[in-house]
Amino acid sequence: MSVAARLHALLWGVFSLGGFIAAFLLPVLIYVNNIAYPLGLWPVTSRDPTSLLVTDQIIGSFFVFVAIAGSLFHGVFRFTATLGELGLKNQVERIVSVGYALIAVGILALLYYLLALNPSFVNMVLHILGVR
Repeated sequence: MSVAARLHALLWGVFSLGGFIAAFLLPVLIYVNNIAYPLGLWPVTSRDPTSLLVTDQIIGSFFVFVAIAGSLFHGVFRFTATLGELGLKNQVERIVSVGYALIAVGILALLYYLLALNPSFVNMVLHILGVR
């Protein structure tokens, strides 16, 4: 099996995982932020539930990162695949390049946001990667 075929299979696997994340984890975030908190179903505090989730618990930051990054990858990958099937076959390489650039920028912006809210998040990421 060629390297390109292996990479293609790996990317479709990540796409599949992103779809799973978008289907199961993103609705939890939407419920907490957009339904439970405005309707008073969330315990009333001086801070919104997103800042409570992200700043108080490292696992909360990881949950937000996985939910948003997985959904972002899934959505952009699906969008670029759809544009290629809509008759833009000669532009597929550019579309895919722009899609991956959007994914990279989105994930970097998300990491910046999470690090600004919870500086200990970087220690968790380094621990997971085995650097520390």
